[in-house]
Amino acid sequence: MAVEKVIGIAVLSGKGGVGKSAISLNLALGLGSLGVKTLLFDAGGGDLVNMTNSGIIGNSTDETCLANLTENVALHSPSTPEFYSVFDENDIDDFLADIIKVVSGYKCVVFDCPSGSGPVPYTLAGLSEISIVVSTPDPTSIAAAYLLTKSLYFDGLAKRCGILFNQVESPDQAASLQTRFNLLTRQFIQHEFEHVGYVHQDNLLAESILEQQPLLMTNQGARSGMDIIKLVENIHLNSTLHFETANLKSQS
Repeated sequence: MAVEKVIGIAVLSGKGGVGKSAISLNLALGLGSLGVKTLLFDAGGGDLVNMTNSGIIGNSTDETCLANLTENVALHSPSTPEFYSVFDENDIDDFLADIIKVVSGYKCVVFDCPSGSGPVPYTLAGLSEISIVVSTPDPTSIAAAYLLTKSLYFDGLAKRCGILFNQVESPDQAASLQTRFNLLTRQFIQHEFEHVGYVHQDNLLAESILEQQPLLMTNQGARSGMDIIKLVENIHLNSTLHFETANLKSQS
């Protein structure tokens, strides 16, 4: 079975605390601002509900919820962090069925994946035409991102995977981090991952999370907001990421 004309973007990270959910949220809002009808799919435990202070419509049958964030963006989230626990093939089949039930009518789905490696992030990376691994400049974050990209490489998913450095001090630092990351991956797995963008260290972004007011809904002119808008525009226009021809696919 295939959900045609739905574009999947998986946002991943090697470890927690790197801003993955904030990137996912504002990426979806940025796509919505371009007129792309977007579903933000929270597969990581429900943090996005708190970050958006969403008015939730619960469903006692499937224990998931849906909230409209803007005219073009909706949030789909499980009611409990354990809802999307995947341990075997039957769980994966159920997970895919849940996705297929909710993606109809959307042009794009942004998956906020659980941190680290595991069946859920790998399943969503496999479904998606674009995977973005988020890292900060912290050495432990970079090491975790390397381990995750290495696993994606050996799963055959490297060509559609890019790196985004969050909380950088300058474009020069982002470029330096990417160069060092490329040296590492070229040495050990003979592959360079595309640098899809960066996001500056910005107190306004941190405050938007604490205040439960998404940055791109309140302050697009913030430095980090402009970085995310640039990321959105690059994803939308960059043909090397196959954005305009992608399909979200599932096995029957």
